Amino acid sequence: MTAEVGQPSALARGGAATPLSTAPVVGTPARAYEPTLVPGAEPLADGEIRVTILGSGDPWIRRSQASGSLLVEVGNAEKDFFFFDLGSGALANFDALGLPVESTTKVFLSHLHADHVGDIPGLLGSLAKAGRVDPVEVWGGGSEDPALGLAAFVENMGKAMAWDSASLRGVRPTSGFEAIAHEVPFDRPDAIYDRNGVVISSFPAIHGLSGAVGYAIEYGGRKVVFSGDTRPCRHVVEAATGADLLIHECFQSPAVFARATGLPLETAVNLTRLAHTIPEQMGKILARTQPRMGALWHLDLTPGTDVVFDELAVNYQGPVTVSQDLTVFNVTEEAVIARQAKVNDAAPPVHGPSKTRPAPEPMPAPPAWWADALLDV
Repeated sequence: MTAEVGQPSALARGGAATPLSTAPVVGTPARAYEPTLVPGAEPLADGEIRVTILGSGDPWIRRSQASGSLLVEVGNAEKDFFFFDLGSGALANFDALGLPVESTTKVFLSHLHADHVGDIPGLLGSLAKAGRVDPVEVWGGGSEDPALGLAAFVENMGKAMAWDSASLRGVRPTSGFEAIAHEVPFDRPDAIYDRNGVVISSFPAIHGLSGAVGYAIEYGGRKVVFSGDTRPCRHVVEAATGADLLIHECFQSPAVFARATGLPLETAVNLTRLAHTIPEQMGKILARTQPRMGALWHLDLTPGTDVVFDELAVNYQGPVTVSQDLTVFNVTEEAVIARQAKVNDAAPPVHGPSKTRPAPEPMPAPPAWWADALLDV
């Protein structure tokens, strides 16, 4: 099942069932994996990590690509999973995976641009209505200006959700609307999470303002690194050197971006090279870090992908996958496997146990004007 580095396949949204990868399998898997992942059909082995791309796109929201988001599952007894960013459309892809809404309590944000946090209101409100009663923990970068840090974002998000939460009192528990902020350093690496055999570290990224970070996830001797949005940055290279899987953001080159959008080339340069990593640079980063599998993420696929692989290959010829929505990576000691998931687009919520049992809340008296406005039907 080991594949040689070669030409990538067609796009999944065009009907292809295989990932957009030059080498979808690196190593020799210890067990057989189906060509496509069917949610619920493949329990994770002890020590195994599975990463599913919930959103592969950029700030322009499309039906073809949800905005940026990753889901990381680990094969521990607790069946832990984690969101890394949660852009618009990501929760619809999450729902299609059939995982319990009660476990949607751990979110790591790379930064606070709208295309990375757009589904946070749905996570807090809609999934609380769907059954989650435990608070959500949110990790993210601080800032020199406290008003721009993660803690302020979480506090203000709670204020924005006040009407939604209050409307459920006495009907459903509202404890699931609560978000608990964990600010992490924006200017140095730090160990920020250590539970149930999973260790997560953060490191600085260079994007927009202070406050952008990336993350390294370690479990069972395996390591997955997620850059978040960033220009080429030594902290990413230091974290990702020798990793099993490096998921790194990659925008089109300025010339491709300008042709695709109609923007002047100077504007395209400012939007790409000054805030992101482009394919030529991405190749150099992969050549330095030498992960078992490299994955490009946050890449608009509409202009076509052939030129991306060509630009990348100038500096790197190793295994690379371009992330699409529902691209799945299984990471084990023996192999790294890239596939697409085959999902139910109309899946109902799936339930599991909660960690807490909130006390019931009294239902408030209805507004007085309702008595005259309600119809007796």
